[in-house]
Amino acid sequence: MLATTEFTAFEFVDHFKSRFRFVALVCVGAAVLALIVSLLIPKEYTARAEVLIEPPANTAASPLTPIYFESLRAYETMASSDSLFLRAMQKFNLQDAPIETLKRRVLKVTKLHETKILEIAVTLHDPVQAQAMAQFLAEQTVAMSRQTSQLNDADMLAEVEKNAEAARKQLNESETALGEYANKNPVENLKSESETLTFTREDLRRSLLEARTELAQAIAEKDEARATGLRARVDSLEKQDADLSRRIDTLTGEISNRQARTGEFDERVRVASLGLETAERRLREFQAATGTRSEQLRVIDPGVVPQKASFPLIGLNLALAVGVALLGCFVYLALTFRGI
Repeated sequence: MLATTEFTAFEFVDHFKSRFRFVALVCVGAAVLALIVSLLIPKEYTARAEVLIEPPANTAASPLTPIYFESLRAYETMASSDSLFLRAMQKFNLQDAPIETLKRRVLKVTKLHETKILEIAVTLHDPVQAQAMAQFLAEQTVAMSRQTSQLNDADMLAEVEKNAEAARKQLNESETALGEYANKNPVENLKSESETLTFTREDLRRSLLEARTELAQAIAEKDEARATGLRARVDSLEKQDADLSRRIDTLTGEISNRQARTGEFDERVRVASLGLETAERRLREFQAATGTRSEQLRVIDPGVVPQKASFPLIGLNLALAVGVALLGCFVYLALTFRGI
């Protein structure tokens, strides 16, 4: 069985060799046909421009992780946006097809793997126009990124300024409330009145002590008339002392309440002052860091006018044609081998 197979294989080889001229003619014909078709197909040229994506200034010293590189793919969407491509179509008069169809055929935007490079490839029949359009898209992508960054900075700055203004207003309101309360509820007057009453009570108590001493002497001397008068005086002085003590206690409590309330207003002013200080410091920091919080894009390679067509690839087409012709000849000869 093995010998028969080998014999048959050798026979097929001899049969293939005997038809070599046929095979050569078919391959040459296929190559000529592929060459003619390749030359008739309109040539297309691919120009490439490159944009460098610089990380924000505050992360320049940080290690760039794969996750960060992956996040940069968002710029692919910006560079291939319909609005930007439509402007390019209008600028280069490419309005012979729907934008979706034309963009798939003409434009390819790629963020190169684990790099900060954004590659914009444009394929057109005119190599000069292809390079000009690739450069235009790269420059417009940079401009859009800067505009977006400026708009974001403006929005954030407005918010920070709003917070600072609110903190300033809060401090003014707190200081006004403190001043109004202090004017309507003065403490110094109460303190002065309390001190006056305290001095008065001290004098009264000295008189009360003297009256009690005299009363004790009158009682010891059994001078009832004098004792009765002194007892009435002692009772009167004691009543005055009690009244003064209640008045002083009332004033002391009111002073404490007003001081506590004033302390609350003072605390509000202190907190509002700290809030304003923090808001103004954040505003200064934000103003100093404007334009450095997002990636900075710049064109590092506007591309060159391509000299070789990217389509059709004549060499590849010839190789494929010859390969298909050889395969076809092999199949044809294999099918006709037993019939000869």
